[in-house]
Parts: sequence; C-alpha cells; structure tokens
Amino acid sequence: MRCLAFSLLTLSLFVSALPHLQAADEKKDAPSKIGFRQLVAFKPAAVQQGDKRQIQLHTSYTLDGTHSVFFDQPGIKMTFTEPKPKAAPRRGRGSVGTPFSFDIEVPQDQPTRVYECRVATDQAVSSVSHLLVTPYPVIEEVEKKDNNTYDTAQEVTVPSTVCGIVEKSEDLDCYKFKGKKGQEVTIQVYAQRVTEAIHTMQTSGVYLMDSILTLYGPQKQIVAQNDNYIKSDSLITFKLPADGEYVFEIRDARYVGTGKYAYCIEVSDTPFVNYTMPMAVQKGKTADVNLHGFALKGHEKATFSAADTKETGWAQRTFTTPAGKTNAVWTLISDNPQVAAPNTNTSMEKAFPLTLPVGVSGQLTEAEQTHYYSFKAKKDQYYSFDLMANRIDLPLDCVMEVLDGKAKPQRIYVNGGANTEADDGLSTKDANFYFKAPADGEYYVTVRDLHDRGGERFAYHLSAELSGPEFEVHGEYYYAQIAPGTNMMWFARVKRLNEFDGPIELNIEGLPEGVSLEPVTLPPGVNDCGLILKASKDAPINASLVKISGKAKVPGPDGKEQEIVRYGRITCEIQSGGGGQARWPINTSIVGVTKPLDLLEVKATPSEITLKPGESAEIKVSIKRSEAYKDPVVLATAFEYFNSKFGQQLPPGVTLSKKSKTRLAGKTLEGTLIIEASDKAKPIKRFPFAAMARVGITFSITTNYASNVIYLTITDPDGKDKLAKK
Repeated sequence: MRCLAFSLLTLSLFVSALPHLQAADEKKDAPSKIGFRQLVAFKPAAVQQGDKRQIQLHTSYTLDGTHSVFFDQPGIKMTFTEPKPKAAPRRGRGSVGTPFSFDIEVPQDQPTRVYECRVATDQAVSSVSHLLVTPYPVIEEVEKKDNNTYDTAQEVTVPSTVCGIVEKSEDLDCYKFKGKKGQEVTIQVYAQRVTEAIHTMQTSGVYLMDSILTLYGPQKQIVAQNDNYIKSDSLITFKLPADGEYVFEIRDARYVGTGKYAYCIEVSDTPFVNYTMPMAVQKGKTADVNLHGFALKGHEKATFSAADTKETGWAQRTFTTPAGKTNAVWTLISDNPQVAAPNTNTSMEKAFPLTLPVGVSGQLTEAEQTHYYSFKAKKDQYYSFDLMANRIDLPLDCVMEVLDGKAKPQRIYVNGGANTEADDGLSTKDANFYFKAPADGEYYVTVRDLHDRGGERFAYHLSAELSGPEFEVHGEYYYAQIAPGTNMMWFARVKRLNEFDGPIELNIEGLPEGVSLEPVTLPPGVNDCGLILKASKDAPINASLVKISGKAKVPGPDGKEQEIVRYGRITCEIQSGGGGQARWPINTSIVGVTKPLDLLEVKATPSEITLKPGESAEIKVSIKRSEAYKDPVVLATAFEYFNSKFGQQLPPGVTLSKKSKTRLAGKTLEGTLIIEASDKAKPIKRFPFAAMARVGITFSITTNYASNVIYLTITDPDGKDKLAKK
C-alpha cells in the first residue's frame, strides 16, 4: 500500500552520519553531517500492560547519548541501556538498521493502543516509531526457526500478542493454538499501524505492509480469511466448530517482505467491539450504549460515564462486561448534547431533526442508503459539520451535501474552497465542511457512502455546530534540534476560513529549557511566517514535545468577541519512490537542545529593513562552519523543493531576487540575499523573518539553520509608516 501524498514538505529533517559511523560506500574524508535519528521498528513491537522488559529500537543512525524518550501520552518509561558506544552505519533503504537496547516499563493502567515514540540524544532528536501497548502476554517469533508452513507453525496461547517480522519476499509466518468447540476467537493484526510513519519504509517501490490473515482448521482447511479490515491491517473473528489445533498465517498481499515489516497479532477470546451506539456522551452525563462487535455472549449493553470527566475529545476506551473486558474502542466525550439516529431517516420526509449544537451517532445499515438530517438556519450564519468514521477505524467513505427545502444542493466550504459536495478531508476519507445559510429556513444535511456501501460496520458520528470566523494552522514543524547560541527555522501557514481576516498570534507550548520563539503575529492579509527558534548560550542539553498553536479573537455566535486557540496539524516526512517525499499525519512535534552542529553561526545584517513598494534591500549573510563540515550551504528565505515552495516567511508582495548570491561552497562563507517589495506590497510593521542557511543531508533532506531575526517594515508609497501610529 503506497502512502498518501500531501502538499507540505518538512524543513528540519536530519540524518546522522558522524565520521566514525559513515556508510561503507562513502569516502573516508566525507564531511560530518549531523542530523536527525531515523527510527525504524521496535522489537518486539508490543509490550503488555504492567510489564517491565528489555526492548530493542532499530535505527539507521546511532542512538548513543540518548537522554530522553517520549511517547504521545504520559506513563510509559523507557531508558537507554547500551553499555558502550555502538556504531550504526547508514545503509540502503531496505535495511532495518541497528538495534539499540532500552529498558521499558508500562504501567498496569496504561491505555491499550498504538503510541508514537520519539528519542532525544545529546546530538540529535528522532523521527517517529510506534509501540503497541497490549493487554495480553507478548510472544515473540522464534528467530532462525522455520514457521512458514502449517506443520512448522510456532505454538502460541490464547490470549496473547504475537510479535514477528515478514522479513523477506515470499515469507509467511504460521502460529498454532489449541481451540475448543464454540470458542469465539478474534485475531487482529497490527502491521500498518505500527510502521505507518517510519521515515524509511519505502522498499523496492512498496511502502507499507498489506497483510493477509488466514485461519486453518484442524483438517488443514481454510476456515476464514481477511485482507483489509482497519486500514490495510487484517482481522478475523471465528467461532471454532470443533476441538483441535488451529493455525493462523500472516503474509503480505503482494508476497513482498523486508526486515522493517514488523507486526503484532492479538489473539483473544474476549469481547471485541467495533463501535458503540451511541458513540458519544456529553461531559458530566452518563449514557447507556449498545456494543457492536464479537464474542459478547449476549452482553451487548454497557454504561458510558462522563460524570467525573474534565477533558473532552475522542479516545480509545474499554468496557467491562459479564463476558469480559473489551478491546479499546473509539468513543467521544463532548461538550455538546448527544443523540442516536433511528436509522429510518432515509428521505427528506423522514429527516431526523437536529437542534444545534449536537452530536449524532448513525449507521448506514444497508447498501445505497442515504441519511437525512434537518436543521433550522438563519441567513448569513455559518454552521460547521464534521463526520468521524475513517479516523476511528470504521470503513465508511462518506459524502455529504446540504439541501434546501426544494432538494437543491447548497454551496458549502470544503478544505478552504466552495463546492456543493463534501468528500475527503485533510488526509482522511471523513468529510468536514462549513455552510453559510443564504436565507432563513430549514435545510437538510445528507450522509452516504461514496461507493454506496452499508452494513454492520458502516457507523459514524456527526458533529453539527454554529460557527463563524475560523482558521486552521498548518506548516513545517515535525522536529528541530538546536545548539546553544544558535537559531533554527520552522514554518507556519494559516488557512483563514469563513471570511476571517483578523490578526493571528502564533505560539509554541512546552519548549525545552533555554529555547524561545521569536514572537510573531500574522496581520490581516498575511498567512505565512517563519517560526524562529532561539537557544540561549547557556541552554542545557534537553528536549521536549511541543505544541504549535494560533490564537485569535473572533465574534462568537452571539456576536460577542471570544478568543479561540487552534492547534497545528502535524505531518512527518516519509520517503517515497524515486527519492521523492510524501507526508503522513502524526501527533507529535519535538525540539531538542544539542551539542554544536554543522553550522556554528549564521549572521545577517542589517537587522532592520524599511522599504517602500517598488524598493529592494540587500542582506549580507555570513556563516561559521564546524571544522568537519565542508559541503555547500544554500541561503534562502523560503523552504523549497525543486520549484515548489512549502514554507514561506516573507509577506505578500515581497520576494527574494534572483540576483541574490545564495550558494556558499568551498571557502566561501558570505552571501547576499536581495529582497524586493513589489508595487502591490502592503504596509506591515516590523514583521520578523530570518536568513535561512540550508545544509543538505541527503537528496531530499536538509537541515535549516536560521540567522538572527530581521525585522521588515513596508511603508506606504510616500514612505510614511502609518502603522507606527497604531
């Protein structure tokens, strides 16, 4: 399965290749290129709740000097335990990398799910890897033992979580267990979900593992098989017809394999829930829900309580039933009232009425079914609709419309543009959109599957709220490493929605000790900026996970001004075929203070620039290299990949001149950036940006250093700075 391609590219991607750890095909005098640690897979890729054990984390570059390990939810403790320095030479993309040992401790009450992991060393921070926390004992595939046939299957117990690797082409792994007649067994694969954001998963034109799971009965006959269930991961639930020995087999659908194709397989006979109905409960309340899944033994009722909950949002939660504890299933605690649709709302005449704000849980029970919801709207009021299915592991590929009372499709705002139909959202098959009512009246919102499918798992949750001026935060802030006394560059881009054009203040929460962000506010008409990170000269070596956010004041639905905060959407870079790049949504950004890097200093003068429309200014930029780094450095103001710009700093109407001298090679340590303000450049007051010095690590990866901050002012054509009086 190929990864999704996105339009953004990361700015701070770093690869470590210290002189004593160079690849075999590099020259002995190759320069040091200090960069990020490319994590691959854990071995095993799962740890049981309450367990303490040693675990190995594979990486393309050394993890020597690791001081911190982070997961995207607190609780798990992981400590570096390699007794002495360990080389990790960079090899080809197909390599699983070098294993490094850690001690890991998972609390007994740690929620069961897949976690993102990031590592920080004294010289770098890392990309993302994944770890499954499971409720079952972990059984590892026995190395150097044939388990690729029914007769040589490795024995496992029920329940357990089996961890292995489809390590080469045409590899398949078999496991056997003893079953009893009437026992309902669920076998669930985690393959894509524990490798999906690994930077170097690309191998021979194939990206993620696409598992096929097959269950054989005591007579060696196939009794069940599944390909895709959750994403490309497989799942089988089967009631055993007789006592005996059963074997399950896992392989890739294309018969490909690599040492990076790690998988976990949970084998259990406890209740498995796909979703609850309703899927949500209002904060402070308790609701009775129906459990939809397998092995429930007639116990389909449960209580979902949010009576004592302070936090809202989607999370994976378990339920306790007389048949046993369920798996972790996606559920929502919301600030808004929640209802369940009756499944009879299949026409405008039978539309289910909504009183906004509200969340509604529904299910397309049959193929070619469309659900209708009615709501009353006021002229020029904005309304928001957000459907969840794909993002909570359900198969619905929804399409949504808004109709007026005459069934005429209305204009809605999807991904920042106008349309009459909402299909996919950003990196998801779930639809979300805004609707501005053209007149007072009753309107209808519809939900259907793109391929007209329906059935047991085609459930969804729809949030419907009043809305108004809005914005989203995007950009390039996957990770950064910064030495004391230097600057690094991230980029932010806001998408203004629903006619919002007010100022937006950008912030970064949780920066490590000694690191600060140059304050930046995007004025009306400006949507891009640099996020200039500065480490003080006495900053200690440390790291932390951070959150990027935008803050603005907007009129609320009642007309009163309110402050809203929107957190940045994070994507990581992953390598694709031909040396290209693609993007994958993740949960974490990381910043680390490190030892000195390849560039020790980037200086720009002047630090204050004032231009009238039509004028230009020259910026002198000088760099100081480490003794080991000799390769070219490219100066810039935007983050570009070939002819595309994916991160920009300069305000509209201000560009970098082609006359600039940007390549610093050999002994050249100084260059020139010339910025030009066009006749259409709008006034702006002391807008911060920096000269960026790009160090190439590989064909597609660069480290982006930043100079001291430069403040740009654009005056009126007559040279007057009217903004100075405001």
